[in-house]
Amino acid sequence: MTHGLRRILCCVGLRGDCDPVLAQAVDLAQATGAELHVLHAVKSLSDDVFNTLKTNIQDRQMLESLMAQRLDQARQELDERLEAFWSRHPERREAFGEREVTRSVLEGYPSSVISHYATRTGSDMIVMAANKRGFAATYAGKVTKGVIKRARVPVVVVPPRQE
Repeated sequence: MTHGLRRILCCVGLRGDCDPVLAQAVDLAQATGAELHVLHAVKSLSDDVFNTLKTNIQDRQMLESLMAQRLDQARQELDERLEAFWSRHPERREAFGEREVTRSVLEGYPSSVISHYATRTGSDMIVMAANKRGFAATYAGKVTKGVIKRARVPVVVVPPRQE
């Protein structure tokens, strides 16, 4: 049974606890039979930082290598977090079965990257964190609000765990 959802895009940051967002996305994909795509958007370096790097690193290949290394490190950390999630939640792993979870790391302004990726991949829903804590902090952070404004599909905002 698909419930009209074929692809779910789960957006995770790598700074905090991404388990609640992953759990929500996995459970939704499991319940609907949808494909699950996990995306991490790496914020682009500011023009000032990039220009400083260009000035101080004259070797173009070295600069390109360093820029690629940023994305490679993010991919590695995303893979590690996903593996850790599955090891902490073997019951979800078993229920999800052998279904593939695709992973992507892209660079750019996060809310724009997420919205464009969702459109390009034909995602039917976006699941992401609120990224704010406490009653006075409103329900969503800057990136989440930006995605809500840009998205053409529903956005499920997952609150942080209460400790």
